[in-house]
Amino acid sequence: MCSIGIRFCLISLFLIFIIQLKAQETDYYKLLGVTRDATVKEIRKAFKNLAVKLHPDKNKEDKSADENFIKLTRAYEVLKDPESRKMYDIHGEQVDSNKFRKQYHSYTYYRDQFGIYDDDPIIVTLSKNDYEVNILDTNQAWFVNFYSPNCHHCHELAPIWRKLAQELEGVIRIGAVNCEEDFRLCHQLQIEAYPTLLYYEKEFHLYEGIKYTGDRTVEALEEFVLASLKVNIIEVTSFNWEIVQSESDKWLLFLCSDDSVNCPEEKTILKLGASLEGLLSVGKVTDKSLCEKLSDNKEQSIILLQGTKSTSSSPISMSTISGSDAKEILENILANLPNPIEINEEKFKMIRSELKNESEKPWLLCFYLGTATELNLQLKRLPAIITDINIGLVHCGKNSMLCSSLHVARYPTWGVLKVGGAFEVHHGRDILYEIANFAKDSTKSTNLHALSPADFHNILREGTPWFVDWYAPWCPPCRKLLPELRKASQNFDPVKLQFGTIDCTLHRELCRAQGVNSYPTTILYNNSNTHIFHGMPEANSITDYLYDLLNPIVITLDDSNFVQLMRKPKNEIWVVDFFAPWCGPCQKLAPQWRQLAKQVSQLTEVKIAQVDCVSNSALCDAQNVRSYPTIRLYPLGSKGLSSIAIYNGNRDAISLKRWIVSFLPNTIEHFSADEFEKQVLTKKYVLPWIVDFYAPWCGHCIHFEPDFITVAQKLEGKVRSGKVDCEQNRIFCGRLGITAYPTVRLYVAPKKFYTIDVEEPSRIISGVKEILKQIKHSQEHDEL
Repeated sequence: MCSIGIRFCLISLFLIFIIQLKAQETDYYKLLGVTRDATVKEIRKAFKNLAVKLHPDKNKEDKSADENFIKLTRAYEVLKDPESRKMYDIHGEQVDSNKFRKQYHSYTYYRDQFGIYDDDPIIVTLSKNDYEVNILDTNQAWFVNFYSPNCHHCHELAPIWRKLAQELEGVIRIGAVNCEEDFRLCHQLQIEAYPTLLYYEKEFHLYEGIKYTGDRTVEALEEFVLASLKVNIIEVTSFNWEIVQSESDKWLLFLCSDDSVNCPEEKTILKLGASLEGLLSVGKVTDKSLCEKLSDNKEQSIILLQGTKSTSSSPISMSTISGSDAKEILENILANLPNPIEINEEKFKMIRSELKNESEKPWLLCFYLGTATELNLQLKRLPAIITDINIGLVHCGKNSMLCSSLHVARYPTWGVLKVGGAFEVHHGRDILYEIANFAKDSTKSTNLHALSPADFHNILREGTPWFVDWYAPWCPPCRKLLPELRKASQNFDPVKLQFGTIDCTLHRELCRAQGVNSYPTTILYNNSNTHIFHGMPEANSITDYLYDLLNPIVITLDDSNFVQLMRKPKNEIWVVDFFAPWCGPCQKLAPQWRQLAKQVSQLTEVKIAQVDCVSNSALCDAQNVRSYPTIRLYPLGSKGLSSIAIYNGNRDAISLKRWIVSFLPNTIEHFSADEFEKQVLTKKYVLPWIVDFYAPWCGHCIHFEPDFITVAQKLEGKVRSGKVDCEQNRIFCGRLGITAYPTVRLYVAPKKFYTIDVEEPSRIISGVKEILKQIKHSQEHDEL
């Protein structure tokens, strides 16, 4: 096998092993023992566990402990921040290691102080990257603890805060911010002492948090929250029962007449009312006769009624609910409500097969391990919000192969199986309304697919148009783009264009091979052509961009067809953008250039073109193009490349259009008051006049000027065109009743005119033609 000796082979193998080991050591994800799509909380938790085990203070006999711990600290510092993490994912280790020399804390800091609440399953550790998006949730109230791990009072509050989170689970969200880790956020919110507790009611703004100043006991904190809640507990009596039961299909009723034995405390009723909001109606019955009618057992104080609406097809069912506290009562209520269907691997395959044949409704699937109050509440609420989507549960302990094949690695994970068989995972927050909106958008977006490397290579091989989003699920701009991408995909026929997403945390090598240098990167692949999207990350912007590329109105010139411009006839005007794809100003110009082409499309003699100077460098060199973008105009009257004008103005569609139309001949007459009086208002004329009344200081008038030139040119022979400066002729314009600029009128006789209320050239032209047609028809009718 090895002709140069076994010894050399062994050395080679050893070197390869060392290189691979070194690569693993410098892989920050492997150092921390987390997946590449790990959340910040998972990264913090992993780092803390390793810091306690590997700290040099605990490994004094290990000479490499200090160096290894610095690497660990460096990995944590890079991966906890989205920006530095993005740079690391794309470019690898580009960080100056000296920056982190000896900047780690003592062993006791990591053991006792670092991330006080990171391990808590209920308390949400917030950071500057996700604080605002969580707090501004209109469907959830928040109570947030701003602390410092070096603060003695913060540590004293910690067990109380954890107990409070348990007591209020499902009622409000309990959060925490480590101000040593997120000093800028705390400074922004003017946090001046630790701990500081801020309460945010639903729909509160970022700076509207209410500062809590009472006692720091579980009882006092809970009382403050419950007093702040706005919960609709309906007072039910014999007189209004018939009315209120028709307003909801499900009721939780507390039987609390004077002789009720086990009526829950007011705070328990409030907690349950807040937890069950949007799921069922909550009422308190104090009317003794109604209590006896609903239950003859005085010890039964809580009942659940389902099917109470008169329109409900199902019979009324009544369940007695027991429990010693709000949490136990809530669990028993949820147990009495219908559960989603459990899905195993075989059932999943069957559903997917039916969806491919379009014989099944789409499914929202929850992949889970264990149970949680918040998850149960979401699962019970969802059917009422997304009525046309099936909901199923996949237990990943029992169906590990299925979950692994779908790259499900954390719980709960929500995914949608669409009509057609495509599967998509939710990368946003586990918030009820976000999950519901994801399900609605995803099921509509049947031509948006999660792609594997094999799928992508098939796309390149087949050459069919695909718009592909390269993303990382932990990246905030990526998560913001995904719903916009779904909306955009709904505007295109899958036969003409399909959409795909590639998770670069799962398919890292593919992303590197394709030169993906930032997240998100969105590219249109159309045969051998690729177009990188640089516009606004909004559905409308994406849709317009793709429509323009699939239905090109800009002429693309290259080595093979540049002869079109070289042979340009004298009756054409060509405007050409020489650009480089990597050039920032070129990227900003691109959407304006396409918009310009649309706006001058009615001027058949004007040709808008572009040349990619990277793909056609020799051509651009021959044309002496030395900077990008270079915009050149080849005017009317010139043949081929014999005459050019170079543009140096603002690179927006309006400015470019004004420049272009200035090279076009026009027959617009500029009237003074006296001239207008003689030519239009007192003189009989064969052709009608279309007149633009404007003011030179008016922004709309400036924008409209090239449009009016276009209108004048297109209507030449049918009307004559004129302009009146109402700044110079203010009294005259006032006498004519001109009250806004620009005002466009079509004079068909000295004393008869039509006001044109639109500014788009094509609509003005069609409107004028329609008026002239009606006038002609009327004249022929009168003659008859």
